[in-house]
Amino acid sequence: MKLDLRKIYRFEAVEHGAGTPLPTGGDVFYECMECNTVISSVPYTPAACDCGNLSGNKGATTIRDSAKVKPVRGRLK
Repeated sequence: MKLDLRKIYRFEAVEHGAGTPLPTGGDVFYECMECNTVISSVPYTPAACDCGNLSGNKGATTIRDSAKVKPVRGRLK
């Protein structure tokens, strides 16, 4: 089942410097710039973007190309 998180959350960009690790947390999500899919930075259920750049499960996210990932903060609508 694919869930569009944009229907539940309002997203705002998170600032991070080049060369620094991407932020993580319960309210931080990653948006894939290739396919525009949003997944949690700490997913506890299996999640993946359409192009395969982002995937995660059990609280950990795997990122193939971090240059194509934008961290965003989600707030419930």
